[in-house]
Amino acid sequence: MTHTTIAPAAPTQDIGVRYLLHDGELVEYGEAKLHVLSTTLKYGVGVFEGFRAYWSEEDDELYAFRIQDHMRRLVDSMRVVEIDGPTDVDLLSAQLLGLVRANELRGNLHMRTQVFVDSSDGKPDDTGPATVYMAAIPMGNYFGATGLDVQISSWARLSDRSMPPRVKSIANYQNGRLALLESRRNGYDAALLLTEDGHVSEGAGYNVFMVRDGRLCTPPVTESILEGITRDSVMHLATAELGLELDVRPIDRTELYSAEEVFVCGSAAEVNHVKSVDRTPIGDTQPGEITRQLQDLYQKAVRGKVSADQGWAQPVYSV
Repeated sequence: MTHTTIAPAAPTQDIGVRYLLHDGELVEYGEAKLHVLSTTLKYGVGVFEGFRAYWSEEDDELYAFRIQDHMRRLVDSMRVVEIDGPTDVDLLSAQLLGLVRANELRGNLHMRTQVFVDSSDGKPDDTGPATVYMAAIPMGNYFGATGLDVQISSWARLSDRSMPPRVKSIANYQNGRLALLESRRNGYDAALLLTEDGHVSEGAGYNVFMVRDGRLCTPPVTESILEGITRDSVMHLATAELGLELDVRPIDRTELYSAEEVFVCGSAAEVNHVKSVDRTPIGDTQPGEITRQLQDLYQKAVRGKVSADQGWAQPVYSV
């Protein structure tokens, strides 16, 4: 008889986090597991949300940004892809903030809530049982630098006729991943995808804006984009704080080449300017005036420091 020797598990990487949350209960970081035959792992059935929290030295406080809006989108995502998961937005929000407190985190964070279909030896039409994991991890700049060289991908953005791009379904992100890998192989920092009709859609996890002829423009939600919460924040700041007129309209690829400014935005990506598209420089490759103003406003908004604040920045510890 042949005996198999099982090596001890490798130690968990030390990232300064002790606990994750599983269905509302704290679990040790290394104990957060999902079975390999679950529906999620077999068929990619799952949804998630990515959040940010920001430390303010001035206030000695951590601010979680638009938590309830993210949780509402999570519930909507479950509805669209037919997962029978929790729907209490207030409870989900409180659980995530409780996780941050349990880990005693004081610094900029990226947080994540993931809903999986954890049926035993799952079938593709299983809608439950659902299990929810939450994480809060220290995180700085997502791209590692400011200013991006972007490639228009040869991969088209998935269509609403095939997958629901407006929600955060885990399976959707294979589309952006392929585009990102292609761009990195070709020496770029990031990727943008076009729709099947050839209009600019979004990037590999971030929405896109441009300034052309002095006007701020962004694709509409009907161009196969995620209904981004950071996108919505930027639109509000641009109109309420800067008094800008905003054009929400289809954008052609070559318009980006002619734009005075281009930037991308997302919860992880924040607001980051684009230096070039397909090696065509954008302006002088530095952040333009509108981009700089929106970057500054966004960093203030996530800490509750703008006059047009919508109650977006939620204190974590002074509750």
